[in-house]
Amino acid sequence: MSGNGLAVVALGGNAILRAGEAASEQVQMTNLEKAFRNIAPLLADFPRLVLTHGNGPQVGNILLRNQMCHLDIPSMPLDVCVAESLGQIAYLAMQAWSRICSHQGVQVPLLSVITRTEVSAKDPELTRPTKPIGPYYNERRMMELEQEKGWAFAPDRKRGGFRRVVPSPDVMMLVEEGTIREMCDSLGPPFILLCNGGGGIPVIATEGGYKGVEAVVDKDLASARLAQVLQADILIMVTDVEAVCLDYESESPRPLRKVTVAQMRRHAADGQFPPGSMGPKVEAAIRFVTSSRRKAVITSPERLMEAMQGKAGTTVE
Repeated sequence: MSGNGLAVVALGGNAILRAGEAASEQVQMTNLEKAFRNIAPLLADFPRLVLTHGNGPQVGNILLRNQMCHLDIPSMPLDVCVAESLGQIAYLAMQAWSRICSHQGVQVPLLSVITRTEVSAKDPELTRPTKPIGPYYNERRMMELEQEKGWAFAPDRKRGGFRRVVPSPDVMMLVEEGTIREMCDSLGPPFILLCNGGGGIPVIATEGGYKGVEAVVDKDLASARLAQVLQADILIMVTDVEAVCLDYESESPRPLRKVTVAQMRRHAADGQFPPGSMGPKVEAAIRFVTSSRRKAVITSPERLMEAMQGKAGTTVE
């Protein structure tokens, strides 16, 4: 073990609920248990494990319930829906982790903190909705919602149909980052700290305090910020592909193994990493490695431990 024995692991939302799966408690618990079995071996080298996660499917279902029940129950704004999803996932994660601990005969606490992410009121992205959220709609329903609610939509090339898109402003800071740093410094390892879910609840600073905004923050960029603040030894982004690839949509994608920040920047400038796919993960890796002079890893949960040995995944140095 090197450094301070702390790793930040960003877990993709599809590790909790995959497309097409029923959003039941049991399905999500089973997926979380599987994810934790892959992550647990990291504790041997990084006994202070800070875990972040996606929340796209869960927020989508909460928004859908909002629409279905709006005549009987007042709808909540997007920032409140994000907060609701974080509480739900935190509880399921604690339950799933306790099962893993019981099965393996270990006692490693998993603590959860709901966090807010400050964004700038002047961020131009607040006027450019690009981040897809919620369910898929056919064209007729999409047009109805555009007129009724003023929502913006974009076509989904992979699955067909249309999805609502919302702004995704950049990260300024995590409101609770100082508290999280103090917790990590004071807690005796080993432990897992679950925080910054879904990139955190987006807020802007006002004279009267923080105000929620109708937006979502990219979880990988927010995780890079958290890893910088905590002076993590490594940033690990767990996703649904084994490695970052060049020419990903071609018949012969080329996986990247060990690459430098300069190389990644060149590939990004060539348009290899679109914003809706690998782009944010690559940018998060570049930010963390540049600021810390340490490394970032991008891989799938099944190949995680191989990636830590340089035998799989993509390592940015």
